[in-house]
Amino acid sequence: MANDTRERIVVVARDLVHGASLAQVSTEEVCRAAGIHKGSLYHFFPSKNALGTAVLERNWDMMSAVLQAAFADDVAPLARIDRFVDSFAEMLAALRQRMGATPGCPLGGLAAEMAGHGDDARAQVTRILAGWTRYFTEAIAEAKGRGEIAAAVDPGEASMRLLAHLQGYALMAKAYDDPDVLRQAKTGMRMLLGAEAPAD
Repeated sequence: MANDTRERIVVVARDLVHGASLAQVSTEEVCRAAGIHKGSLYHFFPSKNALGTAVLERNWDMMSAVLQAAFADDVAPLARIDRFVDSFAEMLAALRQRMGATPGCPLGGLAAEMAGHGDDARAQVTRILAGWTRYFTEAIAEAKGRGEIAAAVDPGEASMRLLAHLQGYALMAKAYDDPDVLRQAKTGMRMLLGAEAPAD
């Protein structure tokens, strides 16, 4: 029962934060939407920051599942990156259907917000971003070994550029309320790698 209540709080808070920001969402709103008293909220989360940390971790769980599926080695490394972008767009489309509007990246905005909430929150954010870029780094290194991108490309640096590029497109998808905008990032990501444009 306690786990069910905690889960409901995190899910409700996540949806509210996706629609706005952690700063804009009050604990009263979370309690009202979750159908609980404030005491129940603070039983599980001693502060709003702790709740934000839980939401960020849940979002990373969701993104990790998308990354693991997209970066399976059944296709060439650059095709894995393209597949991830498509899967990311599909995830935003599913969130849009549930929430009524495209929320943008479930990690990007909240990660930027949480990074200013002290050393522990910053450590969580950097761990998550490192986990995300690792998928790009490994795919880029493999593509480099196959001669599909220039030998001078540094996989670690390139992975950061790709993530930053993708975050910009996620912001545009939110602004235009159109998850498919994100798919346009694939061409720019290939350009950043000095690789041929994707087939589609």
